[in-house]
Amino acid sequence: MAGRTTRLVPWGWPVVLTVLITAPLLAPGFVVGYDMVFVPDLTLRRDLFGVTTALPRAVPSDLIVALLDEVAGGQFLNKAVLILIPLLAGLGMTALWRELRLGGPLAGAAAVTLYVWNPYVAERLRLGAWALMLGYAALPWLLRAALRVRRGEGWAGFLLAAAACALTASGGLIGLLLATAVLLWPGTDPRRRWPLLGAALLNAPWLIAGLARTTAATTDPASVVAFAARDEGYGGVLPTLLTLGGVWNANVVPSSRGASLPLVLGFLILLASCVGVVIWWRQDRLAMALVVAAVIAVVVGMAGVVAPHGFAQVVAHVPGAGLLRDGQRYLPPLVLLESIGFAAALAALLNVAPLKQMVAVTAVLVPVAALPGLAFGGGLHVSQYPADWTRARQVLADDPNRGDFIPWPFEAYRAPTWNGRRPVLDPMERYFTRQAVVPDELIVGGRRLAGEDPRSAVVADALRAAVRNGTDPTAALLQQGVGWIVVDIEAGGPSPRGMLPQLTEVFAGPTVAVYRLNGDPSPQHVQPSFVAAVLAAWAAAAGVLITALITVVPRRRRARSRI
Repeated sequence: MAGRTTRLVPWGWPVVLTVLITAPLLAPGFVVGYDMVFVPDLTLRRDLFGVTTALPRAVPSDLIVALLDEVAGGQFLNKAVLILIPLLAGLGMTALWRELRLGGPLAGAAAVTLYVWNPYVAERLRLGAWALMLGYAALPWLLRAALRVRRGEGWAGFLLAAAACALTASGGLIGLLLATAVLLWPGTDPRRRWPLLGAALLNAPWLIAGLARTTAATTDPASVVAFAARDEGYGGVLPTLLTLGGVWNANVVPSSRGASLPLVLGFLILLASCVGVVIWWRQDRLAMALVVAAVIAVVVGMAGVVAPHGFAQVVAHVPGAGLLRDGQRYLPPLVLLESIGFAAALAALLNVAPLKQMVAVTAVLVPVAALPGLAFGGGLHVSQYPADWTRARQVLADDPNRGDFIPWPFEAYRAPTWNGRRPVLDPMERYFTRQAVVPDELIVGGRRLAGEDPRSAVVADALRAAVRNGTDPTAALLQQGVGWIVVDIEAGGPSPRGMLPQLTEVFAGPTVAVYRLNGDPSPQHVQPSFVAAVLAAWAAAAGVLITALITVVPRRRRARSRI
């Protein structure tokens, strides 16, 4: 009986950790904060495919949400994502540990704890990077599948895990880095490397939509310093990264980071992980493939710190290089490596230590003790959208007049009272049915960083000129296809009526107002070649995903029929 219980612990432990993290967040309402923005119903629109002048920051994740919330609703998807991130991460680590055969189930539970419960998870959840974190949860599954591909099996599972990583551009790059390191490592039959092509095609929607834009996908060089990794009291940026923290935004760092006990436990975990990686390497030289991926991740994380000026020139002139400006985002291979190493060290210790179960339980709980702030929501909270937003949405949808809308004030983030004054990426662009011209300038550390969308830049310049010179920006807005202004009343600031005299009020509620701009918005044309390239990328990715799905499902049925 005891042996059976021990075997079940690694599978039940992810469930326990998931409950500890997410239980308070499952109350009715939406969990929104920074980049985590779910709405009751995200309308399927052209911009969700990446057919827009803006960089495809939410491609393909927003399109997946728009399709799924037609079945389940946005609030359900919001809760499901919050549950799936720690649950899939923990179950994936359990499955990977069994594949590696480095130790028993109690040591595997330690790997699960560190992978689910660490500063990277806490900080990125607070930043609302839900699509990136789903890719993080898929990473152990991807590594497990890649190991099987090397043996000539499991390619369909590999592609499904790669698809989860590809929900966002940075997650796709992380998945490709790990998969490439493992499948190109010496000893792999070249004929078994073809799934890498499928993984690359799964990333085609965001890649093509970004690189095939009519303007260069370059980034403000000042953003390198703004998004550089930070020291959290661990003796420098590198030690902070190695203890799995270092996010650029100090407001999302757990309060315990840098305190005496978490600092000691953090370095203890790091030391044990290094010992465990050496143990793993001695048993299987393939461990070096993950070491290489982790080293690359750390180099990317340090780039904005050790070479800010050179890196700034890269992002300013190389299309797409701005993806790397937030280097700490790319730490998942390091987290995966340290989790395996931590468990491998524990497995070796359990071979010689007395009171094995007590030692194992203590080690399993060390990551929790090092980061108590992740429990019970980790700083996330449940909110409700104002009731008048629903009416404003319907009014805007029913009006036959053409044109996109702009949010007012024209800023990317706001801190509404209905969300407890917690910062959030403006939900209006997702909440309302019409397409929006999205403000993509960011204010970091009091400095305004230029965006990449030329259409948004024209709108922002016209509004700033109106403030400075008292000019009427109506003509400029109409030329950019803007026909509507949706005002976030709680955000404060001047009324649009004082700046835009040619407005017609269509709806006014306690927290939101809708105005129609008098005049005919100019149609916004998209180059047919751009549309064709983006749709071809979507077709290629869909083809790979469908092929993997129709391969996996029959295998699952055959496996159940043998039982």
